[in-house]
Amino acid sequence: MENLGNKITAIIKTSNSEATLYNTLESIKELDEIYIIDENSTDDTAEIAKQYKAKIIYSNKGELIPALNQATDEAIGDWIFVIKDNEIIPQKLIYEIKKYTESPKKNKNAINIPLKTIFCDKEIKSASNKKLLRIFKKGTCSYKGNYSISLKLEKGKIHSINPNFKIKNGYILSYIENDTAKNFTNILEKNRIDIKTNQKTNYSIFIKPVLKFLNYFILKRGFLDGRLGYILSVLKFFEEFTLQLMIMNKNSKGENNDI
Repeated sequence: MENLGNKITAIIKTSNSEATLYNTLESIKELDEIYIIDENSTDDTAEIAKQYKAKIIYSNKGELIPALNQATDEAIGDWIFVIKDNEIIPQKLIYEIKKYTESPKKNKNAINIPLKTIFCDKEIKSASNKKLLRIFKKGTCSYKGNYSISLKLEKGKIHSINPNFKIKNGYILSYIENDTAKNFTNILEKNRIDIKTNQKTNYSIFIKPVLKFLNYFILKRGFLDGRLGYILSVLKFFEEFTLQLMIMNKNSKGENNDI
């Protein structure tokens, strides 16, 4: 295959993302290519993506990995940058990423990038992460999870961008809708709950959401973020609860849900 050098392809998963996608795409328009993995949105997500000449692959809910693999195989970039639909990538961070991919360190085939979560114009430290694997060289990482994207390094080591010393604004900025009621509505819309009253209950719908809440509020010390930390933890509980309901619904129809 032709040596593609330091070209970077962004991959974004979307699901009725019109409220946030424009800002995300505007922040990465200087990258070489953009792929959208869209879960059959019913809003203007696709139209917004087309404005930025993004290539769209449509995927059913719970079938992310085949679409991700297709986008990665077809990408012109030698480096893949996985981005969420509510994130903004500051230009100084893009500069730092391009600088590294032009001359990567030996055997370091992926990049950890720090992330800040912003809620009501305040950083939520419990939901921020200083080591988030988001960029990798083709053939060195695999995708995990059919409902949300996670990466596993298969070859080489990881280079980390230092958020404290190397670059100002060198973080991925993840924005949460300030309107809490709208957040609940968005979660319901993204997971598209359609539960039958007579279907068998899977106890994961109770256990996993509670564990998610405890993870954010206790283990990640969301309580230190005060009221906003509590609200975010509740939103994570609700997001996991609706996801488990959706999985239960798909299982009741006899569909394969290997996640």
